[in-house]
Amino acid sequence: IRQTGEAMDRFRTAAVVALPLLLPLLAAGPASAAEPAPLPLGSVRSVHPGDTLAVTAASGQAMNGETITSPVLLKAGRMRMTTPRLTAAVTIACDARPGTYPVTLASAGDTRPAEHGAPWAQVRVEPADEAARRACRDKVKKMPPPDREEHWAANTTWPQSEWDVRSFRAGSRITITDNYDEGMDGDIALSSPAFADRPVLRGARAVLTATATLRCDAVPGLYPVYQHTPYQGENHPNQPWARLRIAPASRTTTCSTQQAAHPSGTSRTEVVAWA
Repeated sequence: IRQTGEAMDRFRTAAVVALPLLLPLLAAGPASAAEPAPLPLGSVRSVHPGDTLAVTAASGQAMNGETITSPVLLKAGRMRMTTPRLTAAVTIACDARPGTYPVTLASAGDTRPAEHGAPWAQVRVEPADEAARRACRDKVKKMPPPDREEHWAANTTWPQSEWDVRSFRAGSRITITDNYDEGMDGDIALSSPAFADRPVLRGARAVLTATATLRCDAVPGLYPVYQHTPYQGENHPNQPWARLRIAPASRTTTCSTQQAAHPSGTSRTEVVAWA
């Protein structure tokens, strides 16, 4: 009996010592979801409903903006630059039936990717019971929206696409490059809530450039950039042509755009949020 009592005392002591070490783990909850399984070009992967796959393309295998499609995907994925490679995240639909299905790489905007796309890989959907499919639907409801921001190499011109989001300090001057509107020298103006001016794209050759000054009082956040041409009608919907992120102005330099930012006493710039 004495030995049993001593053993219990040692157990209680060990529990008291271990409890502070276990509390952080208990507070953290269950482990985070597994990383998406890779789906490289030419591969065949076994999957279950609700699985997320990471499609990664090496140089020359795909282009920014192309889409990854399959009959068993929840929705098509878009290839986005995350230097040094293109990536897309896709999820197997909860109602996907067992079998082997093609995964296709198609051009952006292609309405018939199954006919026009190039073979990328294959997925083999494993059987799933109704409980697993219910769990899949619950998982899909809680999934965050895909990150649309792209990350291009610092030595490339900006913007490379409408989601090539780069960070600039408030009050700085930035160079904007347009690689797609050859022959429109002086015809395209740019505007943004982050700009202190309204620059015009100019260039005698295929590449047009402009320099914009960022407002000193632009608060940190994501801002759209719009293009304006003489050919746009008043009711023409103007979608963001580019996006940039404002970082706080440097404390070691004096910002010189404050007066330009408020030519008529306008209010402080508001951050524009994009879903």
